[in-house]
Amino acid sequence: MASKEEKYYLNLAGEYSVCSELAKRNIQANLTLGNKKSVDIIIVTDKNKTVTVEVKTTNKNRFVTGFFQKYKTQETPHPDFWILVTIDKTFNTRFFILSHEELAKIQMIRNKITSWAENKGGVDNVLVEHVVDFENSWNKLIEI
Repeated sequence: MASKEEKYYLNLAGEYSVCSELAKRNIQANLTLGNKKSVDIIIVTDKNKTVTVEVKTTNKNRFVTGFFQKYKTQETPHPDFWILVTIDKTFNTRFFILSHEELAKIQMIRNKITSWAENKGGVDNVLVEHVVDFENSWNKLIEI
């Protein structure tokens, strides 16, 4: 099992990797630092609109999202996008870009529920196989 320090650096590597990928695509992105934040990255578009991004990083095949633990209703303030990052032992990195609504649907299927009210607790997670269709879908962020 990874130590807290290892998890901290893995998560930080994921956040910096996302900022790097966004910069490659001429997207202005700012990393938010600290452990009491509600979003990991803030994007400022050419239209002066801000977009919030939650980053989850893993070195396994499962992302712990904590989705319904944080967002108990559809009205609960939430990030605009989620970027799920895998970093393997050889530092190969994969990115999966989902809107909050897209991840909500996947998490509901994973939890075997059909509405937000049905959430039964536990710690929500999704597998890489659940989000593979969203790999490298950076166009969502370029078009905002």
